Amino acid sequence: MTNKFGLSFCLMPLVGIASAATQLNYDFESSSSGDQFSGNGVSGWSQDIANPSAFGQTFPLAYVSATNFGGGSSNSAHLGTQVANTPNNASTTLTGDLTSLTAGGQANAGHIYNMVNASFNLAVLDDSSDSFAGRDGFSVALTTASGAEAATIGLSPTSGNNDSWDVSVGVNGSTSATGATITANSAYKFYIESLDGSTTFKFEAADGTGNTWINTIDSGVVSPFTNTLNQVTGIAFSHDPLGDAGSSANTLAFDEISVQIPEPSSSLLMVLSAGLIAIRRRR
Repeated sequence: MTNKFGLSFCLMPLVGIASAATQLNYDFESSSSGDQFSGNGVSGWSQDIANPSAFGQTFPLAYVSATNFGGGSSNSAHLGTQVANTPNNASTTLTGDLTSLTAGGQANAGHIYNMVNASFNLAVLDDSSDSFAGRDGFSVALTTASGAEAATIGLSPTSGNNDSWDVSVGVNGSTSATGATITANSAYKFYIESLDGSTTFKFEAADGTGNTWINTIDSGVVSPFTNTLNQVTGIAFSHDPLGDAGSSANTLAFDEISVQIPEPSSSLLMVLSAGLIAIRRRR
């Protein structure tokens, strides 16, 4: 089966008026096809549960595989149970480390670190040739040092449509339905933009056909990351087996993750400058 998908998730926390834009990318090209995430097998990533073993063999819940996005094969991450079913239907989470984005003394710089942007390529894979009838849920979240979710995209199987997943979005640990859906074995690019007082979630076909947004949701502001426990330190991709144990069949594929810390907008600079002037006058 040829899968065409491209996932890019850009997180852009603003940490101070003097901070230059920094960026962190994950494209899995430094890994080899077949590499497993368990035991920190992929640089920068961790898997929260161990891979199941049976008959002297270990079955991966998450692994790197060469995938054809339509322009040739490239490595991408795969998370799910097409290769292995967890006997107790346990969820699995892969977390990419983003802590380097707060290096260089920026960890406590300012209280405007809730301004973030994110983008990533993503696809839900469903192999129609296997015998598994279960359908699974997935989510992607920007996570904080305290383990909370700052911004979340959820994917749940659509009732009555075996080829569709409902999209939900939200900030600060909660999500709500959007009315939008994605289709199995199709490629999408998702975006999160939390800037200047609102958080917008968008997605489109991964090839950007027509440059037309499929959906836009204004979902409020990510809570300010006012201390080290509230700062975004990871991007987490989760798989939730929803069917009967042993019936799970779906895999989440993702790639081209980009995370950035932007410079402040001109309007924000004006507000900050006014505040600095007021402080100076008080002195």
